[in-house]
Parts: sequence; C-alpha cells; structure tokens
Amino acid sequence: MTMYARVRAMLLAVDRLIARSSFAMGSEEGVLLTFLFHGLLADQEGTHSASSDPQGITVEMFRCFLAHFQKHSYTFVSPDDLRLGLHPSGKYVLVSFDDGYYSNINALPLLEAFRVPAVFFVSTQHVIQGKAFWWDVVERKASVRGTPRKQVQHLVERLKRLKTSDAERQVLAQFGPDALRPVSDMDRPFTPLELRDFAAHPLISMGNHTTDHAILTNYSPTEVRAQIQEAQDDLQMLTGKRPAIIAYPNGNETPAIVDTARNAGLRFGLGVHPGRNRIPFVPGSQDAMTLRRFTLTGDCGIEAQCRASRSLFSLYRVGRSVKKKADSGFLQPA
Repeated sequence: MTMYARVRAMLLAVDRLIARSSFAMGSEEGVLLTFLFHGLLADQEGTHSASSDPQGITVEMFRCFLAHFQKHSYTFVSPDDLRLGLHPSGKYVLVSFDDGYYSNINALPLLEAFRVPAVFFVSTQHVIQGKAFWWDVVERKASVRGTPRKQVQHLVERLKRLKTSDAERQVLAQFGPDALRPVSDMDRPFTPLELRDFAAHPLISMGNHTTDHAILTNYSPTEVRAQIQEAQDDLQMLTGKRPAIIAYPNGNETPAIVDTARNAGLRFGLGVHPGRNRIPFVPGSQDAMTLRRFTLTGDCGIEAQCRASRSLFSLYRVGRSVKKKADSGFLQPA
C-alpha cells in the first residue's frame, strides 16, 4: 500500500466516527451526490490492469457502490430527472462515466439489475477516429520501459497543459507513429456503431465531453465554443441524442467556459471537485452548471468511501478537495 493510500485509509477510519453523528442529525436529505467513473474492469482484471486505470474500479466494486446507495434509500436519477426537478427533501445519486471507454459496457448488466440510469460523457472524436487516449498511451508505454512512477506523473502533468492535438503530437514523437492505436478492449473507445446501440438503451443518457477531451482552460474562447458545439453535433449524429449535460475534461472550467456551455444549450455541468450538491437548483444556473462530483478509487474500501460521501463532513473529502486544488494550480499554464 502506498503512503497516499495509507493516509486515505486513516482518514476514512476517522470518517466512520464522524459519519455516525452526521447521519443521526438527518443531514442526508435535500442532497444530490454525483459520482465519476472511467473504465470499468472485469473483476479478474482488477489485480493486473489497475496500473493502466488509476481509478481501478472493478465490476464488483461498482456493484457494491450501487448496493450501498440502494440500501440507504437513495434514488438514482438521470439528467432528465434533473431537468424536471428533484424534490427538495429527497436523497439522490447521479452515476456518470467519462471519456467513452468501450469497457463501460461492463456496467450495463448491473445498471439493469439495479434499475439504475447513468450518463456517459463521450469525447466524440476518439470514437469517430478510433484512437486511444494519450494518457493511457503514456501509462502503458512507460510501464513497459520501466519508467519511474514520479517521472510518468510529471510527464502527464506537463502534457495536460497543452491542447489535445499538441499533447498527442508529443506522445507520437516519443512513443512512435502507432502509439495512439488502441491495444485492447480496455483502452479503446466505443466504435460509432457500438455507441449508437449503447445509447439506445433506456437507462443510458449521453453527455458532452468535448470533441477531443479538451482541457478547456488551454483553449481560446473560439476554440472552446467549437469543442463544445461540435461535440453536441457529433453526439446528435452518432446517437440521435443531444445532451443537456457536460462534464468539463479534467474538471477545468471558468465562468466564461460555463457561459459557452450554457449558450450551446447545456443546462447542467459536472466538475471533479468532491462535495455534496444541495437541492433544488435551477437548470442553467451557476449551481447547476458547476456540480460537484466524487471519484471512488479501487485501492480503498468502497463502502467507506460511500459513507464519506454521504456524511455532512468528511476529512477524506476535504483531503481530496485540497489535493485537486493543488493539482489544478500546478497544472495552470505559466
């Protein structure tokens, strides 16, 4: 277990004590919790594939997550439910997956079994071009070369300061002309036909994740508008659905970016800062366009992380928020 994982486990242990008092106060009502997933590992792959998927969530972990909130009488909702309005005394969960990995198909049997809707945020040009995500390439190639973990993290952080096309050019220059070719079902996006069929399922909603998984703070206002609007058009073409919700890649947004998303017809937006969202909120409002979102990880107990997200106060949540803000500050272009 890494030092970071040990600290998280310690904070979650303290949070168990805090949560008991929080739950006794009835503080869970009037809250929307949103959760972020990326790829979803088949259970037998969890022990040896997690290195290529930092979140490391397996199908069984995802089942535990769904069961936890169902057991505690939370209602799972879709973007359409948000648009229609949530009862101010309810307890709600929105399940979301980012990027458009084909492995998201592993979630569907559980969504059906628990009767849970979910929204999938798709980087459309990865689907259309069939290309891998550059950060997966860096992780995979660096692992093969035995590159130290800290060096890999520095490279990823540096590339996140660039536009996607520039990051991809550097990855191709460093790792070869075929580097962006997916190598398995775990690192590839949906194909257009697969995405169309997947999106037709009644439990599945589509979300905007820009055309290129663009970290929008690296782009000009004109480019931001194109990234968002073209993704809307692509998803309409690919799936017949036009999203009302966006997940800002890497969680990077500014008031101007939020305005651009709103002007493109989007009414809800998700970041990556952990936290509880108070309801009600008005579609298109600042609160609705900057919803907080939890990210679970496979190297800590899922039940403990779920309890921490439900609690009025969580040391684990505070720690993750501080880390995210520190990372965001480090990643801002000079």
